[in-house]
Parts: sequence; structure tokens; C-alpha cells
Amino acid sequence: MLWRAIPLIDRYLFGELLKPFLWGIGAFSAIGVSAAVLFDLLRQVAEAQLPIAIALAILVLQLPYFISLSIPMAVLLTCLLTFSRLQTDRELMAMESAGTGIRRLLQASFCFSVLAFILMLSLTTTIVPASQSQAQQLLQQTVQKGNFARQEHPIVYEDYDPHQKLRRLFYAQASEGQTLYGLTVIDWTSPEGQQVISSKSATWNSEKHTWTFKKGRIYAIPNNGTNPYILEFAEQQIQLPHQPITLTEIDPNAMTFAMARQTLAIFRQQHAPAKARALETQIHRKVALPFTVFGFGLVGSVLGMSRRRLAVSSGFGLSLVLILGQYLLIFIADAWGRLGWVSPWLGAWLPNIIISVLGVSLLPRRTSRVSLSDYRNNP
Repeated sequence: MLWRAIPLIDRYLFGELLKPFLWGIGAFSAIGVSAAVLFDLLRQVAEAQLPIAIALAILVLQLPYFISLSIPMAVLLTCLLTFSRLQTDRELMAMESAGTGIRRLLQASFCFSVLAFILMLSLTTTIVPASQSQAQQLLQQTVQKGNFARQEHPIVYEDYDPHQKLRRLFYAQASEGQTLYGLTVIDWTSPEGQQVISSKSATWNSEKHTWTFKKGRIYAIPNNGTNPYILEFAEQQIQLPHQPITLTEIDPNAMTFAMARQTLAIFRQQHAPAKARALETQIHRKVALPFTVFGFGLVGSVLGMSRRRLAVSSGFGLSLVLILGQYLLIFIADAWGRLGWVSPWLGAWLPNIIISVLGVSLLPRRTSRVSLSDYRNNP
């Protein structure tokens, strides 16, 4: 009954928009998964002996994230192809001659974009954080069980005091679970002088809040001018921050808004402005990305109405050009936000503002070009 209460023209346009929208989600999701996940998992299966069942599970858990990213792209392609077909088949002329103006058609496109926005927002706020977190946990548990070789990823962490003075510098060659390997720590906090701690491995003890260093040395350089000395140890417990592990594993896509805000508060308490700006920009982007569907919907609708029928390949190519331009803007604005050249809010929302301005600027051109005489002169 609710469906029948919707005006006939809206039901018709919704049906025309739905099929290419679903096709676009599938196509763009497949491209994203293949480029960002599939080849890396295949490499880990071949080189690191990652079990195929684990790789498939991780691939499935990554799908919601790429589906959410594909929604704005699918809206752009859908509006572009659908309104281009309606233009070529004279259906737009029939609608306009019956009193259905451009605003009414754009209103239907906007309503479809609202549904796409709700879908994307629900994915990014509920399913995506849970699935991304589960994928990371599954991969980490597999590493800890020793099912495949440890992945090397150097870690560098700078620990500052409240006055922005460097207290410690951490460097580790690799990490696995709560253990760092090939760890070197330069410590300036001792009043007696600088010391350098080097060990084969260091494991975090969450109960005692200490690091257990194994097979290492302490190079002490006193401030009083005496000769440096070296202390060798087989195992040593040292109280140092836990951040070298916890802060390098942060993925905003695997966190809810509440978790991201808590992490942002930790960064600010630790006086890490660069990390705080980067995370704040990413938090704003998590909100801004779903709104991209409105800008893409407007641009796709206006361009589709002012073009003859586009082949799927041509529409797909034009969509890719606009999408690449949008994500180039996202990359640039994100860099500006991280560097502090613009506020984190503006760094996240600037691409949406630009694409919306582009869509609005095309409206007068579309309105002026379409009239019944245009159809008569171009049969």
C-alpha cells in the first residue's frame, strides 16, 4: 500500500534507477576488492602460507566496506545512464510536455539519493566497523597461532611530554600480537643521562603494565662526563608506555564514532597534535563521505539530461573520470587537514562542497538547453 501511495512518475523513475544502481554497486565493489584486498590476500596465501579458509573469511568481512564506498559511485553512474536514456528516447520531452519540469525530475533523483545515503550511512556506522574489526582480529589471531609467517612492518613512535619535548623514540622492525621485535628505545627521561635500550624482543604485560625485554643491552651515557657503560641482560622488565603497539594499529574504518572520539581524546591528552589532526579529519570524513551521494546524484542527473544515450562503457568511463577527480580532491584536502593548513572539518567536507557547486553550476545550462523546440529541431 505504501508503494502505491507514491506518485506514478516517482515509481517509474525509481524502477529505472534501481537496476543500474545495483549493477554499479557490484561493478565498483568488485574493482575495489580486486585492487585493494584480493591480490594482497593471494600474495599472503602463496608467500606467507595463509590458510585459504582464513583468506576467504577476511575477503567476505572486507566486502561491506567496499560496498559502502561504491554507493556514491553507483549513484553517479545510475543517474548519468538513466537520464541519458530518457533523454534519447524522448521520455524527458513527454514528461516536460505533460508539465513535469526539471525540478520535479531532480526531486525524484534527490529522493533516490536519500535512500542511497541512508544505506551508506547505516553500513558505515554499524556493519563496516564491526566487519573491519573482525577481519583485523582474525588476521591477528592467525598470526599469533603461528599459522603463517610474521609480517614485517617497521614501527616508529615518538613519545612527547606535555611541553612537546621528545622523551622517548621507539623503533621496532616488526610486531606480532603484543610483542615487538628488533626493538630500540632512546630514552631521555632519566636525570642521570641518556640511555639506549636494544633487545631482540619486548612483550607487553597488561597485568603489570610493564614491558618484558629479552636478550638485550642498555647503553647508558651519563651527564656527568664519565665514560658510558653497557649492561647486558637476558630478561628485564621496564616500565614504558604501551603506545608503540596500540597507536600504530588504529584504523578509523574499524572504529565506531564513539571509539574514534575516545582515541582522539587520548591523542590530545598525550599532546600529539599531528596524530590528533589526522584522526579528527578522518572522523569528519566518515560523516562527509555518505553525503557524497547528493553531489554525485545532482551532477549525474544534470549531465545525463543534457546528453544523448550513453553506452554503458561510455557512462562507466565518464563516471570513473569524475570519481577520480573527486578522490583526488579528497586526497589533497586530507593532506591539507593533516598539515594544519585547513581545519579538519574543512579538509573532510571541501570535496563535497566543490562537487555540489559543480552540480548547481550546471543547472542553468541544462535548463536553457532543453525545450520542446530542441526536440523538434533535432528529431
